[in-house]
Amino acid sequence: MRRAAPWAAIALAATLTAGCAGAPAERGDEQRSAAALYAEARESLRNGAYSSAIEDFEDLVARYPFGEHALQSQLMIVYAHYRAGQHTSAVAAADRFIRMHPRNEHAAYALYMRGVARQAMGPGGLADLVGADATLRDPEPKRRAFADYRRLVNEHPDSEYVADAEQRMEAIRTALAEYELQVARFYHRREAYLAAAKRARAVVSRYPGTPSVPEAMGLLADAYRGLELEGLGEAVERERERLDEPPAPPRSG
Repeated sequence: MRRAAPWAAIALAATLTAGCAGAPAERGDEQRSAAALYAEARESLRNGAYSSAIEDFEDLVARYPFGEHALQSQLMIVYAHYRAGQHTSAVAAADRFIRMHPRNEHAAYALYMRGVARQAMGPGGLADLVGADATLRDPEPKRRAFADYRRLVNEHPDSEYVADAEQRMEAIRTALAEYELQVARFYHRREAYLAAAKRARAVVSRYPGTPSVPEAMGLLADAYRGLELEGLGEAVERERERLDEPPAPPRSG
C-alpha cells in the first residue's frame, strides 16, 4: 500500500506552523519553553528520531495541556507513530484526538491518518517471516480504514485529504475482493463447493467492478455445478460471458 501522501504532512506542518508565527515575546518564559520544546520535537521528527520526537511531543502535552502547542503536538504524535511504523499507536493517538476534539478543524487530518495507519497494518510476527501473501492478511484493518475514509468524505467533503482518501477506498475494495477470491479458491480446490460459492458470491455482490469479479463468477458457476445445480451454473456462466463481451461500436449518423 502507498505511504501517506507526502503533501499531507507538509500541509499539516504549514497549517500548524502558521499559528505559531509572530507569538509575542512578552507571553513569558513558559510560552518560550513550550515553543522550544516543540521546536526540538519537530527537529527530531525531521531527522527521523521518531522515539525522541514522540517523547518530546508527549512531554509538551503533559506540561502545557492548554497551550497553543498542545493541539499541534497531539497531531504530530499521530504522524510520528506512523512514520516509525507503529501503526497501532498511531491509531490510538488519532482516536484520542478525534475523541477530545471532534469539532476541531484538524479532526479531518486525524481521521485521515487513522485510516492510513489501519490500511498499512500487516499480519506481523510469523506471517511476515514466512512471506505471507498480502491478500491473505487479516482484512479487518482495511475494512476499518475504509470506514475512516468514508467518514472523512462524508463529514469533511471540502478537506484536502478527500481526493487521496477516495483513491485509497478504491484500492481497499480491490484488496478485499482479492481476499475473498483467495478464500473461494481455497474452498474450491478442496471441493467444498458450498463454502466456495458463498465466497465467490460475496466478491460479485459486494465488490462489483473490481478485477476479481470475472474469476469469482467462474468459480461460482463451477461451484454450482459441483453442487449439482446445473441451471444456476449455466446462468452464471452466461452472465460472465456477457460481461466479457466488448462494447458494440458507436452508431454513425
